[in-house]
Amino acid sequence: MDKFLIKQPLSSSGPFVSSHVVPEAQRETITPSSSNVDCILGVGSLKRDPGGRKPIFEYDSNIRDVVRRHILMGPYEPKLRVYPKTIFGTSNRQFNPEWFNAPNSAWLEYSIDDDAIFCLCCYLFKNEFESRGNARKSFTQDGFKTWNHGPESIRLHVGEVNSIHNECLNRMLDFANQHQSIQSSLHKQSEKTKSDY
Repeated sequence: MDKFLIKQPLSSSGPFVSSHVVPEAQRETITPSSSNVDCILGVGSLKRDPGGRKPIFEYDSNIRDVVRRHILMGPYEPKLRVYPKTIFGTSNRQFNPEWFNAPNSAWLEYSIDDDAIFCLCCYLFKNEFESRGNARKSFTQDGFKTWNHGPESIRLHVGEVNSIHNECLNRMLDFANQHQSIQSSLHKQSEKTKSDY
């Protein structure tokens, strides 16, 4: 405990206890490094390919935000020259890389290992909305592979304005933009403003 406190000499008016935190210790606790993430989760346990990721709800609830920050580098969108083909009836179908373009670009991911597409925002936040129902696993755990119905299924997954997908997308965008949080705003204020608040 002594390494976190700056000791003040006793004054004549009585004992004085300091609660000032040493700046070095303060920095260490506020900004965890990527090596801290590796210590918590194990080196290499977080995969970029969505097909190989462990479901977010399987992580301890105390470290889910750390996992989300580590994964939130953007959707995994590998650009391949040729995507694997799957036979549907009499025709060969494959993933269409044009699906990466807007409005799906913020969340659509492709797994090379599973030859399937996933939804990044639903992977990160869907477990918080599952009690509302209509939360299919095809875009989060199993992956979507029915290429002949791709655009229709993507539209169905996105749904209406208040759908689970759109709620998750808003959560993801808010989570990615930490500068709008009250904690960030208070950090920018002066000491007097902080104490007045």
